[in-house]
Amino acid sequence: MTVYVTGEALIDFVPRKDENGDLAFIPKPGGSPYNVALAAARTECKTYFLGNFSNDLFGDLLLNHLKDNKVDCSLSVRSDLPTTLAFVSYEKGEPKYAFVNENSTNRNLNPVLDRDSIPAGSFLHVGSISLIDSPVSERIVSLAKNMSDKMILTLDPNVRANLISDKGKWLQTMGKLFDLASIIKLSNEDLEYFASDLTPEQFANKLIKQRNKMIIVTSGSSECQVFVRDHHISLPVPKVEVMDTVGGGDTLMGTTLSWLAKKGLSNKEMLTHLDEKQLVKMLRYCTIAAGINCTRSGCNPPYSEEIEAKCEF
Repeated sequence: MTVYVTGEALIDFVPRKDENGDLAFIPKPGGSPYNVALAAARTECKTYFLGNFSNDLFGDLLLNHLKDNKVDCSLSVRSDLPTTLAFVSYEKGEPKYAFVNENSTNRNLNPVLDRDSIPAGSFLHVGSISLIDSPVSERIVSLAKNMSDKMILTLDPNVRANLISDKGKWLQTMGKLFDLASIIKLSNEDLEYFASDLTPEQFANKLIKQRNKMIIVTSGSSECQVFVRDHHISLPVPKVEVMDTVGGGDTLMGTTLSWLAKKGLSNKEMLTHLDEKQLVKMLRYCTIAAGINCTRSGCNPPYSEEIEAKCEF
């Protein structure tokens, strides 16, 4: 199966101390959907990225990095608009972002897929800040609606509350995508923004009752949970020496898609046939991948052999 990813590609400026002890920022390729595509491709899944790359030096960096990692960018376009920049800081170990995103490549993204050329059962992943602003948010929702009967739609809202100026409108966008998506990944921070009065299990069960879905909930360094109609699995997250957590959740999402694709998940109905043993294997594989990523600077997902060396099945 093939994974198609659309959404933002940006530069994460990751904080470090220079030789004088002063704060410096190091540019790293990033953006939640961009990272998902990178993680899927590094775990040997055929992956396309539908993005909008600037003709500036950052656009060159972003595009070449994906190509070097065997992500197919033939469905992406280039423009003279500037690349989105994200400056990262940390509060209690969790990344916080300040974005420079006005009139950027990402806000003007217009992803297009030819229905007739897409293999049945392929995945389409959407998410993050590309779902906030017009016109890109409407364009992504339109694409998702157009392809949802042919592709397995996956979603990671990856909430960035400081960028959401109209929460009501954003929640309407999320509601449409929640209806269409078969696999949804959420962090505890996402859940707090959506429904602070509900537990992860209550929120997941509310979504699953609508139709067959898989809900994945991450809780930082403590645990990761997966909910399907007949199973609820919770696994502790592997303990690692963390350099930073940028791209940890994206690595988990990308490797989840890769794992499911390689196991032959070719339609939405097959989500209900995954048994407890398979779900445990999936979570272990993906949390190990996310842990390895967090031992590195920026989003730098592991390759299949690195993950498998640490898996004990």
